[in-house]
Amino acid sequence: MAGRYNNIFGSGPTGVLTTVLLWVVALQISAWISIPEMRIAPTFRWILIALFSIDAAVLLVWSHIILPPSARAKTLITTGPYQYVRHPIYTAFIWSGTAIMAMVYKSWLLIIFVIPIHIFWVWHVQKEENYMIEKFGPAYADYMKTTGQFFPRFTVNQENS
Repeated sequence: MAGRYNNIFGSGPTGVLTTVLLWVVALQISAWISIPEMRIAPTFRWILIALFSIDAAVLLVWSHIILPPSARAKTLITTGPYQYVRHPIYTAFIWSGTAIMAMVYKSWLLIIFVIPIHIFWVWHVQKEENYMIEKFGPAYADYMKTTGQFFPRFTVNQENS
């Protein structure tokens, strides 16, 4: 049962819980040391919240369509959002989720906290990625070389240069 759970959800539940905890810590630190709120026009703030929400929703839905839970850890998928990042569901949470929280709470520190959150996730998914290397071998190792973990890797194609 635990193996099936890990195959379907991977690092997600513990990573999400830790990320929420880091958001709370950032908001508490902001309150304790009186970091000023963002001074951003309400209309622009709501536009940003909408854009980050759309980004997260597209990544989440597209990821689930391309790789449904029943196929996880059974098939190596490198199309759809997986052609840009290896972990699009986690990416949506790290980047868009943190941005939404920063806009909702008008918190500069939450924006800065995306760095430790990102570093935490890089460390947190190592076990999951090692499993994928064991399961899919050189195909996953090659995929890792060409595709960013949580942020698209923009490279110039050397053959066409």
